[in-house]
Amino acid sequence: MEKKKRRWPKVVGWLAGVTGILAVSGTLWWQNQLNVLRHLKVPQERVATVFIPGYNSNSWTFSPMIQRFDRYGIATDAMTIQVASNGRLTVTQKARLNQRNPLINIIFADARNPEKQIGQLDTIMTRLYQDYGIHQVNLVGHSMGGFLAFRYLTHRQAGKQPAVKRFVNIASGGARDDSDFADTPRDLQVLAIGGDIWNMNSDWQVSLASVQHFVRQVKPLAASAKLSVIHGSPLTAYHSALHQNPIVDQQIARFLFR
Repeated sequence: MEKKKRRWPKVVGWLAGVTGILAVSGTLWWQNQLNVLRHLKVPQERVATVFIPGYNSNSWTFSPMIQRFDRYGIATDAMTIQVASNGRLTVTQKARLNQRNPLINIIFADARNPEKQIGQLDTIMTRLYQDYGIHQVNLVGHSMGGFLAFRYLTHRQAGKQPAVKRFVNIASGGARDDSDFADTPRDLQVLAIGGDIWNMNSDWQVSLASVQHFVRQVKPLAASAKLSVIHGSPLTAYHSALHQNPIVDQQIARFLFR
């Protein structure tokens, strides 16, 4: 028993050492990842960008990306819109909406009901148009948020809601049915981003083929449509890791702010 008791301090010390090494390695890796944003310079314009999260999302879906854009002077964390289950909107404005690439983060309390969210998104866009004078937006959607965004831009109420200038579709097929593509705005510019973990043609949630299909369908109809494939490990190319990947940040910033 004496010998076993004496081993515990060694085991604890070994575990603490390994944990420390992993923590330092992880920090260095993350700081290296952020290098692509530290010196990124983009034009500063007035078009607001609205972020629409996916199924079962929360405030951490797009908040870190928005904070990275703000921290490195790429864009401005301008507004958060929280949507209660009953559709009530709580708007928190943090900065002016008419300068420096304003960003608007939408957070749904009920993020498992796309049909309800479609109606709520419609209300949000109407309010942005009428109350805040936003007549043109970019949209960034992840997973089911890509479907919600595409549904909005193909069914928006002309003259009463913001028109969509550019659309970033992350890890999403974008539409339920090919017939939905018919109403794609002809002046729309599209960037679709898909993940490919270890050349498995999937981000382990959405197949790369579905993202490629979206691009093929929308390309003949829109002003432009590009596909970007993020190859890598689950740390960088997994479904939910895509919107936490600074490389994806860089691609989105260069596409939206130009």
